[in-house]
Amino acid sequence: MTEDQAAPDNRIEEAAPLVDEALAAANRKADNEEELSALRSEVARLQDPLREAASGAGRLAIKELRGKVRAQPITAAVAVGFLGFLYGFTR
Repeated sequence: MTEDQAAPDNRIEEAAPLVDEALAAANRKADNEEELSALRSEVARLQDPLREAASGAGRLAIKELRGKVRAQPITAAVAVGFLGFLYGFTR
């Protein structure tokens, strides 16, 4: 075999690490996609309890606000009037 014939074989062997890197990158991408899918399903699973908790907290805040307004209606009216004034002033 001459040296000219050996050169193409060397190029093929030298290119193999690039193929290995490409395959490793493809495997990492597949792993990342699996992890992303698992995270999405976990977020979807947690959304309902969080919505319920937020809704419950909102209802509790409204209930407390109503109680304070009933206890001090004049103070509440003054506060609402002041907020209305500020809103109108900033527009």
